[in-house]
Amino acid sequence: MKKLIILVVLALILSACNSKNSTNNDIEKIEKKYGANVGMYALNTQNGKELSFNENKRFAYASTLKTISSAMLLEQTPYNKLDKKIHINKDDIVPYSPVLEKYIGKEITLKKLIEATMLFSDNTANNKIIDELGGYGQVKTKLIDLGDTTTHPSRKEPDLNFYSPKDKRDTSTPLAYGKTLKKLIADGDLSKANKDFLLNLMFKNKSGDTLIKDGAPSNFKVMDKSGQALTYGSRNDVAFVYPDGQDKPIILVIFTNKDRKYGKPNDKIVSEVAEIVLKNINE
Repeated sequence: MKKLIILVVLALILSACNSKNSTNNDIEKIEKKYGANVGMYALNTQNGKELSFNENKRFAYASTLKTISSAMLLEQTPYNKLDKKIHINKDDIVPYSPVLEKYIGKEITLKKLIEATMLFSDNTANNKIIDELGGYGQVKTKLIDLGDTTTHPSRKEPDLNFYSPKDKRDTSTPLAYGKTLKKLIADGDLSKANKDFLLNLMFKNKSGDTLIKDGAPSNFKVMDKSGQALTYGSRNDVAFVYPDGQDKPIILVIFTNKDRKYGKPNDKIVSEVAEIVLKNINE
Protein backbone atom coordinates (compact mmCIF):
# COMPACT_ATOMS: atom_id res chain seq x y z
CA MET A 1 0.00 0.00 0.00
CA LYS A 2 2.83 2.37 0.90
CA LYS A 3 4.53 1.71 -2.45
CA LEU A 4 1.25 2.41 -4.27
CA ILE A 5 0.89 5.78 -2.53
CA ILE A 6 4.47 6.69 -3.44
CA LEU A 7 3.88 5.73 -7.08
CA VAL A 8 0.70 7.82 -7.22
CA VAL A 9 2.51 10.85 -5.74
CA LEU A 10 5.39 10.46 -8.20
CA ALA A 11 2.95 10.17 -11.09
CA LEU A 12 1.23 13.40 -10.02
CA ILE A 13 4.56 15.22 -9.73
CA LEU A 14 5.65 13.97 -13.16
CA SER A 15 2.32 15.04 -14.68
CA ALA A 16 2.67 18.54 -13.17
CA CYS A 17 6.23 18.86 -14.50
CA ASN A 18 5.18 17.74 -17.97
CA SER A 19 2.29 20.23 -17.96
CA LYS A 20 4.58 23.10 -16.92
CA ASN A 21 7.23 22.18 -19.49
CA SER A 22 4.63 21.92 -22.26
CA THR A 23 3.11 25.27 -21.27
CA ASN A 24 6.48 27.04 -21.15
CA ASN A 25 7.57 25.62 -24.50
CA ASP A 26 4.36 26.80 -26.13
CA ILE A 27 4.64 30.28 -24.61
CA GLU A 28 8.24 30.57 -25.83
CA LYS A 29 6.97 29.85 -29.33
CA ILE A 30 4.42 32.66 -28.97
CA GLU A 31 7.16 35.05 -27.81
CA LYS A 32 9.21 34.24 -30.91
CA LYS A 33 6.19 34.40 -33.20
CA TYR A 34 5.28 37.94 -32.13
CA GLY A 35 8.67 39.26 -30.99
CA ALA A 36 7.27 39.79 -27.53
CA ASN A 37 7.98 39.23 -23.85
CA VAL A 38 5.39 37.32 -21.83
CA GLY A 39 4.92 36.98 -18.08
CA MET A 40 2.24 34.68 -16.71
CA TYR A 41 0.99 33.26 -13.44
CA ALA A 42 -2.02 30.99 -13.05
CA LEU A 43 -3.47 29.34 -9.96
CA ASN A 44 -6.38 26.93 -10.00
CA THR A 45 -7.84 27.61 -6.56
CA GLN A 46 -9.99 24.48 -6.86
CA ASN A 47 -7.01 22.12 -6.62
CA GLY A 48 -3.95 24.33 -6.00
CA LYS A 49 -2.35 23.65 -9.40
CA GLU A 50 -0.04 26.44 -10.56
CA LEU A 51 1.56 27.33 -13.87
CA SER A 52 3.97 30.20 -14.42
CA PHE A 53 6.30 31.74 -16.99
CA ASN A 54 8.64 34.68 -16.33
CA GLU A 55 6.63 35.02 -13.14
CA ASN A 56 9.27 37.17 -11.41
CA LYS A 57 9.88 39.53 -14.35
CA ARG A 58 8.62 43.11 -13.97
CA PHE A 59 5.99 44.49 -16.33
CA ALA A 60 3.82 47.61 -16.38
CA TYR A 61 0.46 46.71 -14.88
CA ALA A 62 -1.34 49.69 -16.49
CA SER A 63 -5.13 49.71 -16.01
CA THR A 64 -5.24 46.28 -14.40
CA LEU A 65 -4.51 48.26 -11.20
CA LYS A 66 -8.12 49.39 -11.32
CA THR A 67 -9.12 45.93 -10.13
CA ILE A 68 -6.96 46.27 -7.04
CA SER A 69 -7.94 49.86 -6.24
CA SER A 70 -11.64 49.09 -6.68
CA ALA A 71 -11.36 46.01 -4.48
CA MET A 72 -9.59 48.01 -1.78
CA LEU A 73 -12.34 50.64 -1.79
CA LEU A 74 -15.01 47.95 -1.67
CA GLU A 75 -13.23 46.28 1.24
CA GLN A 76 -13.40 49.43 3.35
CA THR A 77 -16.89 50.53 2.27
CA PRO A 78 -20.04 48.52 3.12
CA TYR A 79 -22.33 47.97 0.13
CA ASN A 80 -25.05 50.18 1.66
CA LYS A 81 -22.53 53.04 1.96
CA LEU A 82 -21.53 53.06 -1.71
CA ASP A 83 -24.10 55.82 -2.29
CA LYS A 84 -21.67 58.30 -0.70
CA LYS A 85 -21.16 61.17 -3.15
CA ILE A 86 -18.02 63.09 -4.08
CA HIS A 87 -17.72 66.27 -6.13
CA ILE A 88 -15.96 66.32 -9.50
CA ASN A 89 -14.10 69.46 -10.53
CA LYS A 90 -12.86 70.37 -13.99
CA ASP A 91 -9.26 70.11 -12.75
CA ASP A 92 -9.88 66.48 -11.78
CA ILE A 93 -10.40 65.37 -15.38
CA VAL A 94 -7.51 63.60 -17.11
CA PRO A 95 -7.32 62.08 -20.61
CA TYR A 96 -9.62 59.14 -21.29
CA SER A 97 -12.42 59.78 -18.85
CA PRO A 98 -15.56 59.02 -20.92
CA VAL A 99 -17.82 58.87 -17.87
CA LEU A 100 -16.36 61.41 -15.45
CA GLU A 101 -16.06 64.17 -18.05
CA LYS A 102 -19.86 64.30 -17.94
CA TYR A 103 -19.80 64.93 -14.18
CA ILE A 104 -17.81 68.19 -14.11
CA GLY A 105 -19.38 70.40 -11.45
CA LYS A 106 -21.57 67.51 -10.29
CA GLU A 107 -21.49 64.75 -7.71
CA ILE A 108 -21.02 61.04 -8.31
CA THR A 109 -21.45 58.09 -5.97
CA LEU A 110 -18.65 55.69 -5.05
CA LYS A 111 -20.63 52.93 -6.72
CA LYS A 112 -20.73 54.86 -10.00
CA LEU A 113 -17.00 55.59 -9.66
CA ILE A 114 -16.22 51.89 -9.46
CA GLU A 115 -18.56 51.14 -12.36
CA ALA A 116 -16.86 53.84 -14.45
CA THR A 117 -13.34 52.53 -13.78
CA MET A 118 -14.17 48.83 -14.20
CA LEU A 119 -16.61 48.97 -17.12
CA PHE A 120 -15.11 51.87 -19.07
CA SER A 121 -11.55 52.07 -17.65
CA ASP A 122 -12.22 55.71 -16.82
CA ASN A 123 -8.91 57.24 -15.68
CA THR A 124 -10.33 60.08 -13.58
CA ALA A 125 -12.57 57.60 -11.78
CA ASN A 126 -9.57 55.55 -10.75
CA ASN A 127 -7.70 58.66 -9.57
CA LYS A 128 -10.66 59.60 -7.38
CA ILE A 129 -10.76 56.05 -5.99
CA ILE A 130 -7.06 56.37 -5.07
CA ASP A 131 -7.91 59.67 -3.31
CA GLU A 132 -10.72 57.95 -1.38
CA LEU A 133 -8.23 55.30 -0.25
CA GLY A 134 -5.96 58.03 1.15
CA GLY A 135 -3.45 58.16 -1.71
CA TYR A 136 -0.80 55.74 -2.86
CA GLY A 137 0.83 55.72 0.57
CA GLN A 138 -2.21 53.92 1.94
CA VAL A 139 -2.40 51.66 -1.12
CA LYS A 140 1.22 50.59 -0.58
CA THR A 141 0.55 49.95 3.10
CA LYS A 142 -2.39 47.70 2.20
CA LEU A 143 -0.29 45.82 -0.34
CA ILE A 144 2.41 45.24 2.27
CA ASP A 145 -0.27 43.97 4.66
CA LEU A 146 -1.20 41.48 1.93
CA GLY A 147 2.43 40.37 1.74
CA ASP A 148 3.09 42.20 -1.54
CA THR A 149 6.33 44.18 -1.41
CA THR A 150 6.81 43.89 -5.19
CA THR A 151 3.94 45.86 -6.73
CA HIS A 152 5.07 49.49 -6.90
CA PRO A 153 2.18 51.98 -7.34
CA SER A 154 3.56 55.49 -7.78
CA ARG A 155 1.82 57.71 -10.35
CA LYS A 156 -1.79 58.50 -11.09
CA GLU A 157 -3.50 58.19 -14.44
CA PRO A 158 -2.45 58.75 -17.15
CA ASP A 159 1.23 59.04 -16.15
CA LEU A 160 1.41 55.49 -14.78
CA ASN A 161 1.12 54.25 -18.38
CA PHE A 162 4.55 55.63 -19.37
CA TYR A 163 6.48 52.46 -18.60
CA SER A 164 10.25 52.14 -18.77
CA PRO A 165 12.10 48.83 -18.21
CA LYS A 166 14.65 50.81 -16.18
CA ASP A 167 11.99 52.10 -13.75
CA LYS A 168 10.13 50.11 -11.08
CA ARG A 169 7.36 52.66 -10.79
CA ASP A 170 3.89 51.29 -11.60
CA THR A 171 5.16 47.78 -12.24
CA SER A 172 4.71 44.37 -10.71
CA THR A 173 5.43 40.73 -11.48
CA PRO A 174 2.84 38.15 -12.56
CA LEU A 175 3.49 36.12 -9.41
CA ALA A 176 3.12 39.02 -6.97
CA TYR A 177 0.04 40.33 -8.77
CA GLY A 178 -1.66 36.95 -8.85
CA LYS A 179 -1.00 36.34 -5.15
CA THR A 180 -2.41 39.79 -4.31
CA LEU A 181 -5.55 39.21 -6.38
CA LYS A 182 -6.09 35.94 -4.50
CA LYS A 183 -5.56 37.43 -1.05
CA LEU A 184 -7.51 40.63 -1.73
CA ILE A 185 -10.47 39.35 -3.75
CA ALA A 186 -10.74 35.55 -3.70
CA ASP A 187 -9.81 35.10 -0.03
CA GLY A 188 -10.09 38.65 1.32
CA ASP A 189 -12.46 40.57 3.56
CA LEU A 190 -14.86 41.75 0.86
CA SER A 191 -18.49 41.29 1.82
CA LYS A 192 -20.39 38.89 -0.42
CA ALA A 193 -22.41 41.79 -1.85
CA ASN A 194 -19.27 43.79 -2.69
CA LYS A 195 -17.40 40.80 -4.08
CA ASP A 196 -20.34 39.86 -6.29
CA PHE A 197 -20.63 43.48 -7.44
CA LEU A 198 -16.95 43.64 -8.46
CA LEU A 199 -16.85 40.26 -10.20
CA ASN A 200 -20.07 41.04 -12.06
CA LEU A 201 -18.51 44.25 -13.40
CA MET A 202 -15.47 42.26 -14.52
CA PHE A 203 -17.79 39.79 -16.26
CA LYS A 204 -19.81 42.53 -18.00
CA ASN A 205 -16.91 44.69 -19.16
CA LYS A 206 -16.12 44.45 -22.88
CA SER A 207 -12.58 45.82 -22.98
CA GLY A 208 -11.13 42.32 -22.53
CA ASP A 209 -13.20 40.49 -25.13
CA THR A 210 -10.14 40.01 -27.37
CA LEU A 211 -7.84 38.91 -24.53
CA ILE A 212 -8.28 36.10 -21.96
CA LYS A 213 -11.97 35.82 -22.83
CA ASP A 214 -11.04 35.17 -26.45
CA GLY A 215 -8.66 32.37 -25.47
CA ALA A 216 -10.98 30.68 -22.98
CA PRO A 217 -13.36 27.83 -23.92
CA SER A 218 -16.86 29.09 -24.63
CA ASN A 219 -18.30 27.37 -21.56
CA PHE A 220 -15.84 29.07 -19.18
CA LYS A 221 -17.00 32.17 -17.30
CA VAL A 222 -14.35 34.91 -17.41
CA MET A 223 -14.23 38.02 -15.22
CA ASP A 224 -11.33 40.23 -16.33
CA LYS A 225 -9.75 43.67 -16.36
CA SER A 226 -7.37 44.64 -19.13
CA GLY A 227 -4.57 47.17 -19.26
CA GLN A 228 -2.46 48.82 -21.95
CA ALA A 229 0.52 51.08 -21.26
CA LEU A 230 1.61 53.74 -23.75
CA THR A 231 5.14 52.42 -24.24
CA TYR A 232 6.93 49.17 -25.10
CA GLY A 233 3.79 47.58 -26.54
CA SER A 234 2.52 46.70 -23.08
CA ARG A 235 -0.75 44.76 -23.12
CA ASN A 236 -2.14 42.93 -20.10
CA ASP A 237 -5.13 41.12 -18.71
CA VAL A 238 -5.98 39.71 -15.28
CA ALA A 239 -8.93 37.42 -14.70
CA PHE A 240 -10.93 35.16 -12.47
CA VAL A 241 -11.88 32.22 -14.69
CA TYR A 242 -14.54 29.69 -13.78
CA PRO A 243 -14.49 26.45 -15.81
CA ASP A 244 -17.89 24.89 -16.40
CA GLY A 245 -19.03 23.16 -13.21
CA GLN A 246 -16.23 24.63 -11.04
CA ASP A 247 -17.18 26.92 -8.15
CA LYS A 248 -13.67 28.21 -7.39
CA PRO A 249 -11.75 30.33 -9.92
CA ILE A 250 -8.54 30.00 -11.83
CA ILE A 251 -6.68 33.25 -11.15
CA LEU A 252 -4.82 34.21 -14.32
CA VAL A 253 -2.37 37.08 -14.84
CA ILE A 254 -0.87 37.70 -18.29
CA PHE A 255 1.51 40.62 -18.83
CA THR A 256 3.16 41.28 -22.21
CA ASN A 257 5.43 43.87 -23.79
CA LYS A 258 7.93 44.48 -26.58
CA ASP A 259 11.62 45.39 -26.50
CA ARG A 260 11.18 48.59 -28.54
CA LYS A 261 9.83 51.69 -26.82
CA TYR A 262 7.28 52.32 -29.57
CA GLY A 263 6.44 48.68 -30.24
CA LYS A 264 2.75 47.99 -30.84
CA PRO A 265 0.65 45.96 -28.39
CA ASN A 266 -1.02 42.82 -29.71
CA ASP A 267 -4.12 41.27 -28.15
CA LYS A 268 -3.46 37.93 -29.88
CA ILE A 269 -0.43 37.34 -27.66
CA VAL A 270 -2.63 37.44 -24.57
CA SER A 271 -5.44 35.35 -26.03
CA GLU A 272 -3.09 32.67 -27.36
CA VAL A 273 -1.25 32.41 -24.04
CA ALA A 274 -4.60 32.19 -22.23
CA GLU A 275 -5.75 29.38 -24.50
CA ILE A 276 -2.66 27.30 -23.72
CA VAL A 277 -2.69 27.99 -19.99
CA LEU A 278 -6.38 27.30 -19.46
CA LYS A 279 -6.11 24.03 -21.37
CA ASN A 280 -3.11 22.81 -19.41
CA ILE A 281 -4.09 23.97 -15.93
CA ASN A 282 -7.54 22.42 -16.24
CA GLU A 283 -6.32 18.95 -17.25
